[in-house]
Order: sequence, then C-alpha cells, then structure tokens
Amino acid sequence: MKFKFSYLAISMLTIGALNFNINTSVNEIKEMGARMSITKNEYEVMLNDLSKLPVNFVYNDHYFKGFDSYYFKEIKRETKNERNGVITTITLSYKELEVRVVTGFYEGYDAYDYTVYFKNVSDHNSGVIRNFNNVDLNIEGKNPVLKGILGDHSNNYAPYEYDLNKEEVNFVSDKGRATHIYFPYFNIENDNGGALIAIGWGGTWEANISSEDDVTNIRGTSTLNLNTYLKPGEEIRSALIGIVRYYERDEDVATNAWRRWCVECNLPKASATSKTHLEPFNLAFFAADSDRPSSDGSIGEYYGFWENSFNSFFDHGLTADFRWFDAGWYSDPYKNTVPSDWWGTVGSWELDHKKWPGTTFNDSVEYLHECGTKTMVWFEPERVTHLSGMVSNYGYDRTWVLSDHGNNNCFVNNLGIKECLEWTTDRILTFLDTYNVDLYREDFNLDPGIFRSIGDGYQGHDRVGITENLYMQGHYQLWDNIIEYCADNGKCTFVDSCASGGGRNDLETMRRSVPILRSDSDRTTIPLRLAYTQSLAKWLPFSGAASNDSTAQLSEGNTDIYSFRASYLGTTYITGRYYHNQNNINWAELKQGLKEHKEISKYILKDYYSLTPYRGVSNDREWVSYMYFDKEDNSGVIQAFRQGNCLEDSILVQVKGVDKDKYYSITDLDGVNSVAKIKGSALQKGLPIYTAKPRTAIVMYINEVK
Repeated sequence: MKFKFSYLAISMLTIGALNFNINTSVNEIKEMGARMSITKNEYEVMLNDLSKLPVNFVYNDHYFKGFDSYYFKEIKRETKNERNGVITTITLSYKELEVRVVTGFYEGYDAYDYTVYFKNVSDHNSGVIRNFNNVDLNIEGKNPVLKGILGDHSNNYAPYEYDLNKEEVNFVSDKGRATHIYFPYFNIENDNGGALIAIGWGGTWEANISSEDDVTNIRGTSTLNLNTYLKPGEEIRSALIGIVRYYERDEDVATNAWRRWCVECNLPKASATSKTHLEPFNLAFFAADSDRPSSDGSIGEYYGFWENSFNSFFDHGLTADFRWFDAGWYSDPYKNTVPSDWWGTVGSWELDHKKWPGTTFNDSVEYLHECGTKTMVWFEPERVTHLSGMVSNYGYDRTWVLSDHGNNNCFVNNLGIKECLEWTTDRILTFLDTYNVDLYREDFNLDPGIFRSIGDGYQGHDRVGITENLYMQGHYQLWDNIIEYCADNGKCTFVDSCASGGGRNDLETMRRSVPILRSDSDRTTIPLRLAYTQSLAKWLPFSGAASNDSTAQLSEGNTDIYSFRASYLGTTYITGRYYHNQNNINWAELKQGLKEHKEISKYILKDYYSLTPYRGVSNDREWVSYMYFDKEDNSGVIQAFRQGNCLEDSILVQVKGVDKDKYYSITDLDGVNSVAKIKGSALQKGLPIYTAKPRTAIVMYINEVK
C-alpha cells in the first residue's frame, strides 16, 4: 500500500487575541499592556530589520550577524494565523542561497520564536556555512542567575541554579538525543524579570550563557560543529528558538508564563476535529497478563490471552482511554517469530503472524474500540537490525543505513535520504491503516551521534554536520507525514515521543508529540516520581508516568491510591495481570485512582506551583507538596505527600495563585483537612495539612466561595 504525503516545511505557529478576566482592574490591564508592548516592540524591530535577528554565521569566510538587507534581498513575505500566533515567513536571496526566516509572535503570551532555513537554489555547490549560532541574544538586567533542569537518564531532571556574575555556564549535548543528559530549556532571571529560552532541536546542541556589565548573553547552536557546503537543492535549518519574556523577578511568574505558552500555542491537538489542545488521558498496559517472557516492553503479547485479560479489566469496572501495545509484535527481518530479544530485533514492521494469526490483532483492536478504548502501538524506525534480511525480504536499500562499524550490533536508518524516508513512512502507515491503530508511539534506544559523524566522513571535505541536519529534518517530516495521515483518517494527531524514556523532548519535537513516559526510570519509586514532577512540570506541562511503585523499571510493583496520586499527570498508565492475578488486585483502588485522575485532569495543564523545596529522587523522609490553579475559574487542587519515612505528621504550606481578598473552601478527598471557608490571605500565610500515617497522599480541591 502506498500513501501520499507532502514534503512541506515543518508546520508553524500563530496568534490569538488577548483575553482579560472580567475582574481584572484597569491598572492591571495597563500594566499588562505596557509589558506586552516591550516584547512586541522588540519583536517588530527584529521583524522589520532582519539584521537584528539574534543569529550569526559565517558564509564563504564572511561573517554575518542577522540578515543585513545590503546582502540579503527580500523576495517575499507571507503571514498566516495559526495556533494562537501570527506566523511570518520571509524569503531572502543571497548569491546561491535562498534563506527562509519563519517567525511567530504570540500576543498575550509575551512570546516569539523563529527558525532559519538555508537552501542552495543554484546548479553548483554553495559556499561553506559554519559557526552558525542559532541564537545569540542579550538580556539586560542586574544580578542575573540561570535556572533550569538537567536531562533524563543519569541526571534525573535535577534542577540547577548558577549566579552568572560569578561563573559562565556551558552545556554540550553531543550524543545525538537532545534531552538525555542536558535539557535545552533555560530561565535567565534578573532584576528586570527575565527570559525563558528553548533550543528546539532533537539532535546535538550547545548553549553558552555568560554575563558582563549587567547584560547576559545566551549563545546556542544545533548540529554541533556544522561546517558544510550545500549541494544543489539541499537545505539545512536551525533549531526552533522559542523565547518568552517576563517582567518581575518571580520564578512562579516565569514558570506559568512558559507553561501557558507551551499549552496554548505549542501542545498538539488530539484529532483533526479538536477545537483546542490535547487534554490528559490514561492508558492500560496488558502485557503482564500474557504469562510469557517479557524481557522488556511487551514482547510476550500474543493472541491467546487478550480476550480474557480485556474482559477481566472491563468486568471489574475499569476504563482506559488507550491500550499501550509495546515492543515485540513484529517478526524479524527473516520473517521468524521473536521470542524474547526485542532490542536486538527491530525493523520489519510487519505483524508476527505466529503471535497474531489471522484477524486476531484486528479483533483485539476492534473489541477495544467497541469499549471506548483506542490502541497505541510502539515502533522504533531509526534502528535497523538483520540488514541482509531487510534487503532480501522488504526492499530495503543497504546504502540507507548509517554504521558505527559494528560497535552496537545494529545500524541507524538514515531518514535524511528521501527514498529511505518514503520507504519508512509507507511501512508505518501501512501497519496503522491495516490494523486501524489510533496512535503512533516512537522509541529510539541508541545514541546516534557517532553514526552521523561517521556518515559525514563518507561525504568528503567540508560536510561536517550535514548528515545530522538532513536526518533530523527527515525525522520531523516522518512525524508530519504520520500526523497528516492520521488527520485524514480520524486518528490521533499527535505522537508519543520516547527515546529510551525522555531522550528527545525538545521544543520542536513537543509541537508534534507528548512524552507519555517522561523517563524509563519513572516506572520505579514514588520519591523519584515526585521529584520529577517538581522539576519537569515547570518546563513540560504535559508528560506522563506509570502508576506503580517498584524498585526496578519493569517489575509489576504496587499500585495503590498513594502511588496513583503521585502519578496524576498529563498521562498515567496502569499495568497488571488483570486475569491471571485478578483475585489479588485491589480493584477498588484502581477504580478510585482512574476516577480521581479524570477529575483532577482539568487542572493539570493550568498554573503550577511547588509548595515545598525540591526533595531529590531518593528522599522519602520529607513532605512533598505542589498545586495546580486555574486563575480564570479561581479554583485548583493541592497535592501533599507524607512520604514513607517521614516522621512529621503535618506541614504548613503557603498556598499560591489565590486572590488574597476572596474566600475559598478546601475539600480534602479523604475528609481530614477540609475547610468550609477561609480567606485567600490566610491561605497565603499558611494552610496546615495533617495525616496520621506515613506514606499517605492528600488531594484537596480549592474553590472560591461566592
């Protein structure tokens, strides 16, 4: 089956009217307008004079700062409204190059973004582009500090803070998955307020932040060490640079300015007919019920268990928005079944008909559709194993792979090659179409940096970085092709982004996806899960985790109301042996947890406040508390956790977001800490929260009392 898909530039963003709360005072409106005019003026100056665009590069040994009209002649300028922003695309010409600057302004969010494209439109090789700083931005203000978090994997999203008057900060992400070690999102805070900046690129990147004479500079690049000419027709691009300004020195103000922009201007929609952004949902994982080897993921799933497992799940009153169907559903490239080694066997993307004979997989998908549950399926299209089988049996071209000369026992599928991208897209869409799958989940379990560097070597002199840049453009296009197909066929118009957990959650990627599992480690302990929420929620409003509490990633662990309440995120998923172990499952708590998650979901994408200091991934001796608050509705939810080894039976938290002059009720779902009426100013001073037992999770709703 062949599918038509466009090779359009990556989709962009847009602008909406500013909405004021009816109770906003005239002075507040004036102040907000003045602040917005600062950002808008800054943006419009840049838009009208592209020499002020904060990029620089060297072309043919000539240094350029921005795009001076003396050299770069404007050909055309186009504007469109999209996703709460106004997007302007400016096409420029200079010698062999066509340059596109795609930039957006988001009124009411103090935000703008831009991406730069260079294309060789001549019939000969271009000059060499090098030293390309995708952002080189100055931010004025005294006493600057840099705040942010580290990446997934060994750094566990740990927060950091640097005094920029004392030290310069440099991050280099060179492994090829953007967010595994470091995190390309930065908060530069000073006495004037500050700026939040993201380098949106799924590959390698670098950022350097320094300050001198009350001016802080952030200089950042993507595609490390880029030094390449362009062949006729070739195009390279910068990272997507996103910038949100704020005008008072308050980290909560900064956090929620960023979150609102992320949610309302970046978060994808659930479907082509959705009127607004994606909303939280839950998933169920059925692999443990197969009683077959799992190794990792769900390689043990097969036709012989699903009906009993599904029936037990639904008969006990549980519901799920999605079924998570993970690794191991495909045959190997020689068309053999794969009993256990999911990592060593990927690539055919054809259903294993020994595990799923006849129509059994279709039957399982349609059964779930009848029950109101969609199916999400795992793919890993960037790794290739058993290359000779792929070539012999699936029409794969061995010249499409990138190799590290055998060190990893597999190859990388080079999506920068148009024919490879077409083949890969067709394989995936054929499966989604044949089996009526609703949601595409993508994983990537390899650091690709070395593969791309070796690929550059085969390109010859002055081609450093070309492999990664073309590859990442191909990867974004793959997702755009999948989303386009899904939009046309009534399926989910977003992707589940996974790269060994949280390896690729940059801003450009997040415009097409959400991380349903924000880290592989987030299938383990509750202290780790709470620490992740305290740090990552400031930057990624929509993310997800498991709902179990276990010592190892893949052990079944405990799912009770305590672990459930620690897992109320954009997504949460449950797993269990629903049929084979049904007599030992606490069905009542599973139902309660799923119900509470549905109820609390309306707040998860609203303003976020951490009410206790960051505790760390191993600390189970202290209280953790955070809250979400909807300022338009003047209501929210507080969550508080007396952890397993915490000796204190109470904590006093200063509630945020509330209006000091209004009155509120506090409703504890367990009835312990409820308050019928309390003034906002009293909540701001401190709300006492009590529980008699360690390892207790408290959920309290806040509602205005009229």
